[in-house]
Amino acid sequence: MLIKNITVIRADGTCFENMTVGVSGGTFSYIGRSVPEGEWKETIDGSQKLLIPGFVNAHTHVPMTLMRGYGDDMPLDRWLYDRVFPFEDKLDGDDVYWGSLLGIAEMLASGTTSFSDMYYFCESIIKAVTESGIKANIGRGISCFDHTKKFRDLPAYNELTYLIDSFQGAADGRVRVDAAPHSEYTTRPDILADIADFAAEHDINIQVHLSETQKEQLESTGRHGKTPASVMLDAGILELPVTAAHCVWITDSDMELLAEKKVTVAHCPQSNLKLGSGIARIQKMRHSGINVALGTDSAASNNNLDMFQEVKAAALLAKGVSLNPCEMPAGDALYMATRAGALSQERDDSGDIIQGNRADFVILNTRQPAMIPCHNVLSNVIYAAGAGDVEMTVVDGRVLYRNGVYTTLDIERIMYEVNRCVNALI
Repeated sequence: MLIKNITVIRADGTCFENMTVGVSGGTFSYIGRSVPEGEWKETIDGSQKLLIPGFVNAHTHVPMTLMRGYGDDMPLDRWLYDRVFPFEDKLDGDDVYWGSLLGIAEMLASGTTSFSDMYYFCESIIKAVTESGIKANIGRGISCFDHTKKFRDLPAYNELTYLIDSFQGAADGRVRVDAAPHSEYTTRPDILADIADFAAEHDINIQVHLSETQKEQLESTGRHGKTPASVMLDAGILELPVTAAHCVWITDSDMELLAEKKVTVAHCPQSNLKLGSGIARIQKMRHSGINVALGTDSAASNNNLDMFQEVKAAALLAKGVSLNPCEMPAGDALYMATRAGALSQERDDSGDIIQGNRADFVILNTRQPAMIPCHNVLSNVIYAAGAGDVEMTVVDGRVLYRNGVYTTLDIERIMYEVNRCVNALI
């Protein structure tokens, strides 16, 4: 396609007006002010529209759309052990497949082009990703409460091996398989060490929850005499490409460690607020050199997967906590929600509007009440825009969502099947 007369916003917030963008072969084949020669299958008038990088949801559990609103207004430990874990114990692959499709539909409609997931029944999630056209790093969740078992004894070991052999790089590279030890408090240090060895052997990334709550931080110190970050270091986890979700209670020493090991922190402000976990010190992390991306966490703890809401919350929290309205300017917030997330997934050719990059982008319609007037186009995107302003979501040059219509998904069928699954589970 060729998009003419459109305002382009780069991942760092730099804006360019009256641009022409050509998309072919799944990439941005041209970005400039003139109109390139050649024939185009479709030409779009970009007047009064914005083109931004697609959002990357750096931490979520997409099948948990099935639990949206199921355990609200509860502390994290009760939420997990009284509501989430018992519900999850009843899930099967069919439930996870339909829940994943619902979450993907929600993300596409709100401008997300890639996500990092940690869950079970990963083959069902991969099927949903493949069919929908979105990108995803799928982390097979690993936890162990049986002190007699080793990593190789767990179902996760065989499943993760199968997933890597069968699906690594599938769907033209849109699918990537990660290892995902749940956390320090659900995974013994010896199993963490085995996971680190496994990930290094298979050259895969790691996703993990880290220091989400004060309770987690204190109990780790009581169990091991060290923080969860130090437990991960000693197990070898941090020697690999790692995305650590939350990091609300990490110490200054932990922060230095994560920066040194080039760990990406997936900041999940709305989930952390809703569960009363606290507020991560994101600005200090970023000033320490940590790559900070943005995630929604699950629809069970958020309760949506809308990155517009997440990026605004992140920007406002940084200002409120620091008592400085200049903290986390709009460009920095956009970078967290786009390029930083792509880097966390090791998708170096994604997350920004650059010629040659993968064509993962969103077109916003500025002819909406909340987008008028426009004193500052970037400010409107971060502080005013919402999912309702998304006109088109494109992944690898393929239109997946356009003016309320999904090109790859049967949304009515998905909503019907999700309700069927939930009614049976309840």
